Amino acid sequence: MRPGAVHLVVRGFGFGQDVAMKAAVLERLGEPGRFIMREVPDPAPAPGEVVVEIDAASLNARDAWIAATPGRVELPAILGSDACGRIVDLGRNVEGAARGDRVLVYPALYWGTAEDTPAPEWEILGVPHQGTFAERIALPVENVRPAPARLDNFEAAALPLAALTAWRALVTRGRVAPGQTVLITGAGSGVATFLVQMAVTQGARVLVTSSTTEKIDRSRALGAESGVLYTDKEWPEKVGPVDLVVDSAGAPTLEVVFRCLRPGGTYVNFGDTIAGEAHFDVGDLYWYQYNVLGSTMGSPHDFDVMLEHVTGAEWRPVIDSVYPLEELGDAFRRLRAGDRFGKVVVTVG
Repeated sequence: MRPGAVHLVVRGFGFGQDVAMKAAVLERLGEPGRFIMREVPDPAPAPGEVVVEIDAASLNARDAWIAATPGRVELPAILGSDACGRIVDLGRNVEGAARGDRVLVYPALYWGTAEDTPAPEWEILGVPHQGTFAERIALPVENVRPAPARLDNFEAAALPLAALTAWRALVTRGRVAPGQTVLITGAGSGVATFLVQMAVTQGARVLVTSSTTEKIDRSRALGAESGVLYTDKEWPEKVGPVDLVVDSAGAPTLEVVFRCLRPGGTYVNFGDTIAGEAHFDVGDLYWYQYNVLGSTMGSPHDFDVMLEHVTGAEWRPVIDSVYPLEELGDAFRRLRAGDRFGKVVVTVG
C-alpha cells in the first residue's frame, strides 16, 4: 500500500468557517477531476509551524492519480505537493525562519530520522494534509527551505517532489558515478528531465527511452547522448550494456531491462505508471548479480543535498507550461498530454 494513498481525512482546512483565501478545490473525481475555485479558511500556524503565501505550485502524477481514483481521498480536497512562496506568519517556538523569507516546500511530512526508509507515519503533502493549490498553507518549519536564488518562482516550484525523487533514485539509491552509462526511461516526464540533467552533471553517459523521436531530441538538448523508442521490441539490445537504469514505468521495463543491464548492474524503480506486476527470470537475477532497488521521494538530508546541487549547477528545471490556478483542470489535461515535456506549473500569487 502506498504511503498516503488511502487516508480519507484532509487536515489543514475546513468549510463553514470565516473565509479568507482562495483555493482550487477538488469536488469530483475524474480525469482531470472537477476543480472549483472556492474561498476557504485562512490557515493559522500551530506551534512550530509557518504560513507560506504561495507564488507558484507544480503538478505531479500523484495529484492526477488521486483525482482520478475512487477511494483515495475524501472530497472536497486541496491537492498539490510543490510550492515556492514567502513566509507570512509564524507560530510559537519557530526558529530559523522569518517573515518574508522566500522558501520551497519540502513535501515529505514526518519522514523520521532514518535515511534508508521513512517512518510508518510519513505522508506526502497534499492529502491528507491540505496541499499547495491554494493561496496559503501552514506547514512545520522543518518542511520549508530557502529557495535557490538563481531560479525564478516557476522553476523553483517545479523542484520539490520531482527533483527530490530524481536525486534519491539516481544518487542516493542508484549511486551514479562518473563514467557510468545510465539509462533513463520515459523521457519527457518532469522527473526524467531532472534525471537527465543530474546524471550529466555527475559525469555519466546518459541514454533515454521514449515514445517519440521529438522527446529523444529534446533530451539530447539537455545532455543525453542518444535514445531509443520503447515501442521497438529490440530496444534493450540497442542501448546495452548499461550500468544503471532509472525507471518509473514498472513492469514493462523490469521484464526486459536485464537484456540491457550489464552483469552486476543496478535497476532503480520509483513508480509503476504503466503496470505494477512484473515477471522475470529469477535465475538471471542471481546468476548475473543484478541489483534491483526501490526508491520513493527522499529524506530531509536528500532534499538538502539536492538543493545544494541545484544551487551550484548551471542547468535549470524544464517548464512545459504555466497556467493560472483558476485553470487547474486545464493544467491537469496538459499533464496527461502525450507531447508534454517537463513540468506543468500553476501561478497562484
